Amino acid sequence: MKRFLYLTVCLLILGEFYGCNGDVFVDDFRPSDSELTLDGNGDVATIQFAASNWDWMYIAFGFPIQYKIYDADNRLITNGQGPSLNGLGKIVCTGELIDFTIERVHPEEVKITVGENALSAPFQFQLRASNEYEWQEIYVEISPTDRYVMDSIIYSLDAYSYDPENRIEKKEGVSFHNLTDGSSTYTLFPFESFYHFMRFKSDVPEAFQLLGEAGLTVEIPSMKDGYLVMNGKRAPFISAQQMLSCPNTEQEADIIPPRTSRYYTLSMVYDWLETRYTLYVSHPKTKKQRIVTGTLHSEMPVKYHITHKDIPFNN
Repeated sequence: MKRFLYLTVCLLILGEFYGCNGDVFVDDFRPSDSELTLDGNGDVATIQFAASNWDWMYIAFGFPIQYKIYDADNRLITNGQGPSLNGLGKIVCTGELIDFTIERVHPEEVKITVGENALSAPFQFQLRASNEYEWQEIYVEISPTDRYVMDSIIYSLDAYSYDPENRIEKKEGVSFHNLTDGSSTYTLFPFESFYHFMRFKSDVPEAFQLLGEAGLTVEIPSMKDGYLVMNGKRAPFISAQQMLSCPNTEQEADIIPPRTSRYYTLSMVYDWLETRYTLYVSHPKTKKQRIVTGTLHSEMPVKYHITHKDIPFNN
C-alpha cells in the first residue's frame, strides 16, 4: 500500500513537471514594448527582448505594400516567402508614399527605422516574434508626415493632344414668356449654362495625398490663337473632376413677338485638350523633394448655336 502511494505521488509530480515544461525550460522572451507610435517624418525605435530564444519574425499589414528580405550579410533572400524572417537580418518595406525597415540586429534586439509616411492617415502593422512554443506581438503605428508644399508646376506646352469641336452638348428648358401686346427683348448668356470640365490625373493616384492644402490652386494652360499658353487662369489641384464656370460672358439679345412663349435649345461646342504636367513639391521639415507627374484633361466650351420654338398665347 505504501509502495502504491509512493508511485502515485511520483507520477503526479512528473505529470506536473512535464505539464509546466514550457515555463521551466523555455525562457520568457517578452519584448520591452507591446505598442509603439513612431513619427512619420522619420523616426527610430529599438525593441529589447528578455531572451534570444525565438527564431521567426513576421509582419502583418492592413495595407498593400512591397517588401524585400535580407539576411545578416545584407543578401537578398527572396520576395515570395511573405514578410517573415528567420534569424538575423531585415525586412525593408517600401510603397509610393511610405518606407520603413525592421531589422533584427541582435538576438535580443529589433530596430524599426521609419523613412517616411506620406499617407494622409496613420499606417499600422503588427510585428510578431515566435518560436515553436509561443509568440509575442507588438502593435506599431506610424503617424502621417507633415504635408508637402508645392514649389512649381510645369506643363508640356509644345507637345499636347488637341481636338477642336470635339463634342456638342445640348440644353433645353430656357424660356421667355412675353405676356404684353408689344415685342419684348430677352437677353441670353449662353455660356452661363455650361461648364469648363477639367481634371488632374496623376501617374501615381496616391500622390494627391502629399499636399495637405485643401484650397491649393495652380495655374492651368488654355488654347489661344492655335497655341497652348499660360494666361493666369487657376484651378484647384485635386483628383476629382471639376466643373469650372466659363470665363466667356458673351450675350445675345433676342426679340420676342407679342403674347408669345419662346422655348430655347442651346447647343454648345467643346474643344478637347490633354497635356502632361510635372509638379515639384518639397517637405518643410525634412527638405525631401518629390516629383509628381500626370495629365491635365480639359473640355472647354468655345462656340454655341441657339434654336427656338414659339408658342402663341390663345386669346
